[in-house]
Amino acid sequence: MKKKVENEKKIKKENFKKAIAKSVLKNSLTATAWVFSTVFELGEITINSFLSPSLYADLPSGNPFAVSGTVANKRKSKFKEITIRQSIRRLQKQGFVEKKGLKFVLTIKGQELARYIIGRKNVQMRKWDRKYRVVIFDIPENKRKIRNWLREELYLLDYKKLQESVLIGKYALPDDLIEEIKKYKIGNYVNYLLVDKVYKNIV
Repeated sequence: MKKKVENEKKIKKENFKKAIAKSVLKNSLTATAWVFSTVFELGEITINSFLSPSLYADLPSGNPFAVSGTVANKRKSKFKEITIRQSIRRLQKQGFVEKKGLKFVLTIKGQELARYIIGRKNVQMRKWDRKYRVVIFDIPENKRKIRNWLREELYLLDYKKLQESVLIGKYALPDDLIEEIKKYKIGNYVNYLLVDKVYKNIV
């Protein structure tokens, strides 16, 4: 029973992490993703600064999370003070942000998430070589959670579904994802193809 509860907590935290990554990578920031991105970009920030209209004019340029004027405008029209405070509490509870003195900073776990997002973002910013990558997997039902994990990872890389266990994308799988596939011991269930043309309307 205890192990089941621990696994459920682990899955919940992983889902929370993926939700932030997806929000950032799809350039459609939720309040929590916006707070996380802002802490990452500025390094440290007080709660009063979060609520200050001048924050947006002071944001540095060139942020790999794409926190730009578009994000600032969205915050002004959508994110209320109570929403920002709730987002900070969620990030603290999940271990991605901590308070040092009067300022909020990323934890080691938060920094790892930032590196993960940057890595995925960099993959999608590469010049496409006009070749498609097709991932075909037939992972057993008793490894369903790992199968779902792989599918979500591919979606984050902007892969599209051709069939239930066949996804196609424009960019190569990053090395760390391939290592994760090996770590989970599902390599024998996964085929990775490089093709020149796909005769399908969805791509």
